Amino acid sequence: MQSETGLQLLARLGSRPSIAGVLSPIFNDGPSAKDVIELFGTEGTGKSEILLNLVAGIILPKTWKSVNLNGKDASVIFIDNDYKFSILRLVTVMENRIHATLKNAHQAEENLTNDVELLIQKCLSKLSLIRCTNSSELLVTLYSLEQTLLSNPNISVIMIDSISAFYWIDKCNGGESLAAQEKNLTLISEVLSKFINSFSLIVIATKCALMKKRMREDYNLEKSASNIDRLKNDHQEFLCKAWGQLVTQRFHVEKQLASNHFKCHCIHLGSSKNADKTVIQFQITDNGIQVL
Repeated sequence: MQSETGLQLLARLGSRPSIAGVLSPIFNDGPSAKDVIELFGTEGTGKSEILLNLVAGIILPKTWKSVNLNGKDASVIFIDNDYKFSILRLVTVMENRIHATLKNAHQAEENLTNDVELLIQKCLSKLSLIRCTNSSELLVTLYSLEQTLLSNPNISVIMIDSISAFYWIDKCNGGESLAAQEKNLTLISEVLSKFINSFSLIVIATKCALMKKRMREDYNLEKSASNIDRLKNDHQEFLCKAWGQLVTQRFHVEKQLASNHFKCHCIHLGSSKNADKTVIQFQITDNGIQVL
C-alpha cells in the first residue's frame, strides 16, 4: 500500500507541465492551465489537423541530443469520437519536425535514423488514445479517468474530437425533451469542469458547425462585404448551456476557396477581447501546419 500526505498530493497535482506556446502563433502564448478551447468549423477546415499538430508538439521533448525540439515533454489524453485520428499522420509530422530541426542544427541525420524511431516510440507512450461510440460511453470514460489523472501528473491536456459527434443521436434519443437531449453532454461538461479545477488541466475540443446563424433583414446592417463576412463567420451555439459556459476561447476555422490555405479566427470569450478577432492564416503540408 502506498500513502502520501495531503501536502505531497497537492504538490504532485500542481506540477503538471506547461504547454504554453506549443503551436504559436495560432495559440499565441497559450494554451494556459484551465483553458477550455473550442475549434469550431465545418468539415474539412483543418480542426483535426490542428489537434494532431498539438499532440506532436506536446509529447516531443524540449531537447534531444543537444538539439532544441521545442516540445513540451507532457502527456495527452485524446478522445477520438469521430474516428479520424491517424497515428501514421502523427508519426509523419513528428519525423519531419525532428529531421528538419536536425538539418537546421547541422546534425548528420543518416546516423540518427534508428535513434529517431526510438525517440518517437518513447514519445507515443505519452499519448493515451480513447475511442467512444456514443455520449453515454464518453461520460463513463471521463468518470474512469479520475484515477489516471491522480496517478499521472504529467498529463496536461484532454483533447476531444469532436464534442459535437453525438449531437444528432442524443437529439433523437431524447425525444421532445430538451433536457433529455442534453443530459449526457451536460454531465460531461460538469465532469470536465471538475477535472479542470481539480487538476489544472487544459481541455481542447473540436466542434463541427452543424448550425449556422441566419442572415435576417431585421439585423438592420448595411449590406457591405465586411458585414456579410462577419455574419458568415459568426458562431451559432447548438450544444448545451453547460458546455457553452465552459469554453474560454473559441477558434473559428475555415478553408479558403480554391486553395490549401486556411484561416483561424481567435475569439476570447468572457473578456474585453471578445470584440476583437485575431486572424491567422496557415496551410497544411507534409511537415504539419505552417503559418503563412
